[in-house]
Amino acid sequence: MPTPVVGPESGTRDPRRIDAGADPFADALRAAIRTKGLSLERIQHKLRNRGVAVSIAALSYWQSGRRRPERPGSLTAVGHLEEILDLGPGALSSLLGPPRPRGKARPRSRVSGPEGWVGENDYDTIAELLADVDTSTDQDLTRLSLRDQVELAMDGSTRRVRSRQVLRAERSGVDRVLLGYDTRLPGDPLPVIGTLRSCRLGRVSADPRNGLMVAELLLDRPLRRGERTAVEYELIHVAPHHPTFDNTHSRRFRHPVREYVLEVRYDSRCRPVRCEQFTTGLTGGDPTDVRETPVDTWGYAYAVALDFGPGVVGLRWEWA
Repeated sequence: MPTPVVGPESGTRDPRRIDAGADPFADALRAAIRTKGLSLERIQHKLRNRGVAVSIAALSYWQSGRRRPERPGSLTAVGHLEEILDLGPGALSSLLGPPRPRGKARPRSRVSGPEGWVGENDYDTIAELLADVDTSTDQDLTRLSLRDQVELAMDGSTRRVRSRQVLRAERSGVDRVLLGYDTRLPGDPLPVIGTLRSCRLGRVSADPRNGLMVAELLLDRPLRRGERTAVEYELIHVAPHHPTFDNTHSRRFRHPVREYVLEVRYDSRCRPVRCEQFTTGLTGGDPTDVRETPVDTWGYAYAVALDFGPGVVGLRWEWA
């Protein structure tokens, strides 16, 4: 991930900028693309003409430093990029260095926006899904506040998730928000996108086999720089409901968020005997900042995180 720098307000960090020299490969690629004056779509087209398939999302990740090419096919693409961008042989590939450690597979977060998405093991799948939607403006939205309301059925499965995001445009022309969802259980049915507020549904790209989905939420009109808006959406799990097989619900944040609230409502006939809020890093590992969270009289438990990220926030519980 790129190293963020201090943003314009309140000492927060701006995830869209990269410290000079933080990633030599990303810096060099970004500069070469700027000098050549090519769009990512045009670069993708030129690569395709050479028999090399690379998604626009992958190219975007490479130049931002969020990811770097490591697989054989990706390294082949780098060689072609050097030619397309009029760079000398090895001008980019020599900056990659050794592969980053990946570690073993790890659980995925159930709710995750494109700012967080899932573990490295799913990168290729996510890149393919994102290539089917417009990601050009989502990175120019700052998430000021997010709220997830999760409703569980009597058997402890997920019935529905309602989400509300308060957003600020960092440049004029932003006209859509990306919604991402991960069932955490490959092959489990994906939810249906239900009620929307202050937005309408655009393109949807899904991989049912891996239980992953991304969709465009189109705003009523393009936002002006600095303008704020709020959007809401609902994800409905039709029967059979999604099983919370590990008794957790969480959201991943690749970039800082000012406020996040996770609310889980348990059925009155099925209450947990113990509930905890937890956080982890993006790369997984043992939970940190674990605190016991009571379930109130109405059956609600809450996790609250302020000025949080990057990382994962969630609730976990135990049944009787």
